[in-house]
Order: sequence, then structure tokens, then C-alpha cells
Amino acid sequence: MNKDSDFGSRVSSIFSNHLNLLVPSRDTDLFEEGILDSLVFVDLLVHLESEFGVVVAPEDLEFDDFRTINRIAAFVDAANRSASRDDS
Repeated sequence: MNKDSDFGSRVSSIFSNHLNLLVPSRDTDLFEEGILDSLVFVDLLVHLESEFGVVVAPEDLEFDDFRTINRIAAFVDAANRSASRDDS
């Protein structure tokens, strides 16, 4: 399994196991379909921090990064790579 699909699986798991939300596919627009609202979005951020160690400052929020599970997985991957470079 490659890293992107692993992140995607883990993000999908957050939606199903922690947020109790069914997302039809990893490309489903979470905002357009009404899956993510402001309360669920905050809960998602908490779970992303817990699962991946990703902390997003409010001024750094780009909602397009959270539009689909695939975009969230790419965001998490990029944040992890950035954190790894910063630790070096």
C-alpha cells in the first residue's frame, strides 16, 4: 500500500469510526454534499491532530484542502513531510 492510500484509508476511518459519517467516495465533495459543516469540521481537525499530529492554525486554513478525503490525505502527507524537514 502506498503512503497516499494509507493516509486516505486512515482519513476515511476517521469519518466512519469517529465522526460516524458515511462518505460515498474519496472524491466526494464534503462541503457540497453537506457532510462537513462547521461543527464536524472542528471535530475533524481534532481527530487529524490526534491521528497524524497535524496542527492547523486558523490563519493557515484553506478549505479546499479539506474538500475531499483525497485532498485531506494529501494535506496530511504534505504536513508530515514539512514537519519531518523542520525536525532535521
